[in-house]
Order: sequence, then structure tokens, then C-alpha cells
Amino acid sequence: MSSEPAEMAAPAPVVDARYCAPAATAFAVTKTISVTGHDFTVNDAHGTAVMQVEAAVFSFLQARSLLLDTASRRPVLTLQDDSYMATSRWQAYRGDSTSRRNLLFVAVKLSPLNLARTKVRVFLASNGSGERVPDFVISGSYYDGACTVSAKGRGDDGYAIAQITRQDTAGGALLGRHTYTARINPGVDQAFIIALAVILDEMYH
Repeated sequence: MSSEPAEMAAPAPVVDARYCAPAATAFAVTKTISVTGHDFTVNDAHGTAVMQVEAAVFSFLQARSLLLDTASRRPVLTLQDDSYMATSRWQAYRGDSTSRRNLLFVAVKLSPLNLARTKVRVFLASNGSGERVPDFVISGSYYDGACTVSAKGRGDDGYAIAQITRQDTAGGALLGRHTYTARINPGVDQAFIIALAVILDEMYH
């Protein structure tokens, strides 16, 4: 059985339609060794750097990172930690804003009873369920290195739109260097999935 995500109709873009490709794509998302420990580089299948994540300066009260377009250095998204108690919660805003009107989505991980399993619920800003019915779900096992991103709307289980896998070397993991591969279905918003890979790392580290 193939490990590739099942190809079905893509959901509407979350960040921007320009990040949607007609063919399946794959990106390497690598956490780099830095003072903050929150920096990442994103390379396409040819090894070309296309995006990077940098921890925002002077964000002491809340961890905050910028997803940047490598070529233009323009902010694509701002990712901000909004966790409380046992709930890990991250917000994603358009550009370098943290204004409510520019909120795109929220990713929430409750403290699980089964620590080996991963379940992160993702709610779009337009979701009116009060964070009860998610638009997307990340499921699988972070510790086993394999998670699936599913879009809801076709039954309770939804349908797979991407996979996020982790490949760590022993030395790299000890140094906090983690590498993820994001395999993304045709038509699916690449910036959205890359942001989810970064958020997953932040939630577990």
C-alpha cells in the first residue's frame, strides 16, 4: 500500500491560492540550531530554499515566529503561541500581523490520555463552532514520525490532504535539529501545511 496521501479534491486555500500547485509536492522543513531554537529552513524537492521561519525579536511574553518567503523576505504568516494550562494552542496570522482581523487559523492540542497518539485540531478563523468542530485534523503519532493532515467535511474521518513525517539522526535530535518532510496533495495550500509542520514541532518541543 502506498504511503502517499490519497488524492482527492483539495479544500479552499487557507493562506493564498499562489501556494497551491497542480501536482503533488514535497518540502523538507529543517529546524536549525540557533540562539532561539525556533528557526527553520524550508527546501523544495530540488534543494532550493523557498521559505524560512525566524523567531520574532522581542516576543518575550509569547513565542512568536515569522514564516518568510526566502526570495522576497516578506512575511507570509506570523505564528504565535497562545497556550494555556494543559492545552497547546497556536494562532496563525496573515503577514506580520497579530491583529484579530488577520487571523487565519488556530491549531489546538489538548493533553492526550494516550501520549503515543497525536491529535491536533485546526480551526479556520471563519469557523463558527466555538472550537468544537475542526476544519482540519492532524492525526497519527509524532513520536513514531508520521502524521496525516485531513480536511473535514466528508464524514467523521475527513480525507487526507498531506503527510508530515519526521526523520531525525541521533546526533541531530540531541542537538535539537529536527527534519520533517511535508508531502502535499495537488491543489493544497503549501504554506498552510508547512506552517502546520512548524507548529507540530513547537507543540512537542
